[in-house]
Amino acid sequence: MANRAQPPKRSRRETNRDRVIVRALDCFVEQGIEAATIADIAQRAGVTERSVYRYFKTKADLVLETALLFWSEAMGRVDAQAQRELRGDMCGAERIGRILRGYAQLYFTHRRQMVFVHEAEAYLNRCGKALLVENKPPAAFEDGAGPLSAAIHKGMEDGSVRGDIDMASLYYNTYDAMLGLIQKLAIGGRNGPADDGCARARLEQFCAMLESFYQK
Repeated sequence: MANRAQPPKRSRRETNRDRVIVRALDCFVEQGIEAATIADIAQRAGVTERSVYRYFKTKADLVLETALLFWSEAMGRVDAQAQRELRGDMCGAERIGRILRGYAQLYFTHRRQMVFVHEAEAYLNRCGKALLVENKPPAAFEDGAGPLSAAIHKGMEDGSVRGDIDMASLYYNTYDAMLGLIQKLAIGGRNGPADDGCARARLEQFCAMLESFYQK
């Protein structure tokens, strides 16, 4: 039996750097970016403060990497959940509705992280690094690789999705609008049962509205 290729072994520096980013996310979410110090993060990561500055020249650089890590992991989990829930007999329009509601769940599963992202955008803007934070969709529309873009392409093929509009623009606007609403709700919410109920109703209404834009 042929031996399977093993992934390259990560260096200690790479491992420590990744651990610093993960622990930084914890600190920023719990304490806020301004209150969390590099010393706090270093202690949690099990490295020295000097080591953190070897990996990241400034705190802003670490905030940027932390925000990008959050988006990558959050989108990956949402996309994986969507793939598990989609049935083979669903038309493209049905798939779009399911996927939109999966993204809406970020409000309930990653509320504090969404607040952190808002703080990160403001912090990086003050540091002159705002343009480096891009809330990109999981995949380019043209590739059809991400769940939402794949669902739209399927809908265009099976006739359940409109073909008389700029679908690529709608795809990108859908993503930005959905994340924008989730972030606004997370920032302004009181995190109580009544607030959750209001947010759930607004998100459902918003998903239904977006869904209607795609349907014939």
